[in-house]
Amino acid sequence: MRAAVTQGVGAVLLEDRPGPGAPEAGQTVVRVQAVGICGSDLHLLHGDLGATHEGLLPRVQGHEFSAVVEVADPAGDGPAEGTRVAVWPVLACGECRPCRAGRVNVCRRLALIGVHRDGALQELLTVPTGSVVATPRLTSVQAALVEPVSIGVHAAARARVAPGDTVVVFGAGPIGVASALAARDRGGQVLVVDPVGARRELLARAGFPVCWAEDVELAVQVGAHSGPDGPDVVLDTTGRAALLPTVLDIAGHGGRVAVVGLTSATAPTSPGPIPFKELDVLGVSCCLPEEFAAAADLVARHPELVDSLVSHVFALDEVAGALRLLDERPTEAFKVLVDVSGDTRLPTATGGDR
Repeated sequence: MRAAVTQGVGAVLLEDRPGPGAPEAGQTVVRVQAVGICGSDLHLLHGDLGATHEGLLPRVQGHEFSAVVEVADPAGDGPAEGTRVAVWPVLACGECRPCRAGRVNVCRRLALIGVHRDGALQELLTVPTGSVVATPRLTSVQAALVEPVSIGVHAAARARVAPGDTVVVFGAGPIGVASALAARDRGGQVLVVDPVGARRELLARAGFPVCWAEDVELAVQVGAHSGPDGPDVVLDTTGRAALLPTVLDIAGHGGRVAVVGLTSATAPTSPGPIPFKELDVLGVSCCLPEEFAAAADLVARHPELVDSLVSHVFALDEVAGALRLLDERPTEAFKVLVDVSGDTRLPTATGGDR
């Protein structure tokens, strides 16, 4: 079978590899259809994960994906052969303190399919049956986007978004859109802040208030949305360290701030607003299994918005180009997918490459 392998920092090559053997009880073999490429894939490609990067390469990347069951679990569990599925990519030890507390997404020995284990940029893959979610109502593209949407579902849950809460989401990339959608689904009144006009237009078409400004004018626009008390919840999906002071300043007294975007960068930040306003500052990592299933349902209820996120589709032998596009032209490459199946009928957003 064909597999796109990240051999080392900046190097991706297509290889022929043996297919997987017969699954054991608790395992399912899937035939991959579509794989999403995201900023986390660039971190691994560039070797900028710090000490955690050691031993991760070579690796078949790909943690956002749709597939069809090729060989069902021999124990009789899980979806039947031919069922379209999405796969929760979290592999937890089940024994550490977070796992015992039900927080498997922050397992001390956490492994991710596509990062610590070979992922979906290959034609066939063996996965734990318990991680497989049937998605019969979704297209292959929509099922591939369940994983990024699940991050938004977890972010909204971590921030305890409740009906009537005023919510400000910084960043209108795919995770920002997912977070805004999940927050609105929980009853939040959501404003999205992003400097890119095309992204604001996409969200405005989906019924979200949007804005962009800096400094004093930004505070004015947020105030017009949230009122004098400020927002109940701020979700930062940008991955920009320099934005954190703004996020803390804008959050209302007694509010919740969830930091979703991943970065290894640093920037000066005063901790003053945290105790002064008694803010809850929360990190967001992956999602819980029940949130992954909830994300599949959320995608099924908003198919047009999810479809509109896809800007480019590449073939498996074009993975290096897909990564390069996302790296070099991030405002143009909104959500990039890799069509592993080779199915030219794979639906894409208008203007995609295929």
